[in-house]
This record gives sequence, C-alpha cells and structure tokens, in this order.
Amino acid sequence: MMLRLIVALAVAGVASLAAPPPTPRVTADDVAFFLWTRSNPEDSNYYTLIKDDSANVAASPLDVSVPTYVLIHGFSSNGESGWLTQGKTALLELAPYNVITVDWSKLAEAPWYNIASANVDGVSCAKRERRSFTASLLDWLHAEADLDISTVSLVGHSLGAHVSGAVGRHLASARLPRITGLDPAGPEFYNQPEESRLDPSDATFVDVIHTNAGSVLESCVGLDLPTGHVDFYPNGGDHQPGCVVLGEGWTDLLAGGCSHGRAHGYWVESILALQPHQAFNARSCESWEAYEQGTCPECGENCVDMGFHLVPGSAQGQYFLTTNRHSPFAQGRQ
Repeated sequence: MMLRLIVALAVAGVASLAAPPPTPRVTADDVAFFLWTRSNPEDSNYYTLIKDDSANVAASPLDVSVPTYVLIHGFSSNGESGWLTQGKTALLELAPYNVITVDWSKLAEAPWYNIASANVDGVSCAKRERRSFTASLLDWLHAEADLDISTVSLVGHSLGAHVSGAVGRHLASARLPRITGLDPAGPEFYNQPEESRLDPSDATFVDVIHTNAGSVLESCVGLDLPTGHVDFYPNGGDHQPGCVVLGEGWTDLLAGGCSHGRAHGYWVESILALQPHQAFNARSCESWEAYEQGTCPECGENCVDMGFHLVPGSAQGQYFLTTNRHSPFAQGRQ
C-alpha cells in the first residue's frame, strides 16, 4: 500500500515529494494568450494576443462577431499542444469561432504542484489587483475591441478548471455565460471555500465532467464534490474503461493519468458529435449505484447530452452515463 501511495502521489505531482524551487517574482510575461481562427487554423500558426497593445489586437484575426472559446490547461501542460489544439481544431471545423488558449505553463511546471495550485487564483501573482491576467485580458478586449462577453465560454481541465472559476469571479465587464470544468483538480482544493475553487456562482451556467474524482489513495486526482449547476459522472466518475489494468484501480495513474485525461477526451469528441449515435447521452440519477441497478427515472426530460452541445440551463444536478473503452467513446442515445 505504501508503495502504491508513493507512486500515485509522484505521478499526480503532489509537491510534498519534491522540494519546491525558489519562487520568482511572477509577471505578465509568464502568461501568454494564443488565438486561432479559421484564417489561421494550423497548430503552429497561432497569433499571440498582447493586452494593452492596441496595434496588436487591431492586427489580429480576432472576429468579435462570432463566439469565443477560451481553453485553459492544467498542471504540467501548456497552451499550444495536447487537448487544447485538438479542441481548437474540432471547434474550427464545426464553426468560425475565435479560440484562445491560456498558456500558463511557466507557473504550472512539474513536479511543483503546490506552486501551480497557489498560482490558480490569478494565473499569476498579480495579488495587488486581485485580478487574474485572463480576466483582465477579456475585460480589455471588451473595452478595446468590443468583445461581447456574453459570447465567451471558458473550458478548463484539472487546475485549469479552477483557473476558469477564478476568471469568472474576477471578470469586471460582464458575467460569463458558461464555464465547463473538465475533472477539476482535487489535491489542495478539498478544504478550500467555494470562492477559491470552481463553483456554480462563477458563471451563469457551470457544467462539470468528473472522470477521476476521489482521493489520491484511490489513484484519483479529481475533486469528488459537485462543483457545477450540473455534474456528469461517466462510468461513476472515478476510473474510466480502458484506463485500469489488471482490475486494479491504483494502476490508473501509472497509465499517465488516463482517467483524469478522459474528461478532455470526452469533451473534444463531443464537439463534432452531431448525430444521435455520437452523443454522450446521460441520465439524471441519485447515484452511480442506482444507475447500474437500472432504478433511475426514465429518459425523456431526465436525459441530456454531456459535453459541448449541452444547452445551458437544460440540466441540473447529477447525471450518469457509460462510455466505450476506446475512441469513439460515446455510446449514443438509446
């Protein structure tokens, strides 16, 4: 058991197993914003937005007449690869959106999880203004380029889910219409008040997908608490099919945090799920056990599609569903 615990903590990046480096003075240079549109869709062809630079935004491909999606990575990730570019590609295939990714990789480096989690509130150490750089950028784009905040949605994975909540709290120009939390991080956040982590007050509508919710002792790094207006628990929300080997839950993190990453895998797949057989159809239910026993209410109004195409305000409470072991993950509407 002790070996399993040490391995799980090491993979999760919990800082108690590694001495933190000296903490430098964090500046705006540590947070970057990359913009993609249909005029510059290639992964490497992003446009770097610079706050307070009028010439920069005037020369950018930003189109304020279409919706904007802001994607925020988590611990030990970055803003120009992985699920963010996959999500960007799917979004631009679907429609002519603005896609902005927040690169705070300098503040979320492994193995210093404690420092990364401490930087969540501002995606910086800009404590004087108590404003995150991301919220400040959106407020500035609203003032400078007439960006309509009612057309802006945030999607964040792991620590990025809590960053999204902080943006919603600190935004001054308007209230965000939607935040999607993808397996919000658990370590360091269980004992935090709601105003210090993602919660339903951070946007008009908050939907959350839990895929690795539980304690590190159970090989889980997601927050095992309802954190949205609607919380989805695919396959029970802790270990996902195809992520556990030898029938042992503790092997999950050994597979590179497989279940934790399924949250963004499901969300990205849901973007282009336009047919009934592609839907992540979920059922309202009191628990996973009741779902497995088949005692949940019948579908109809009690079922909705998890992910990108969920209509804000169309669901509330807990929803459960099953997925396939491998992509395509969705099992469609029954």
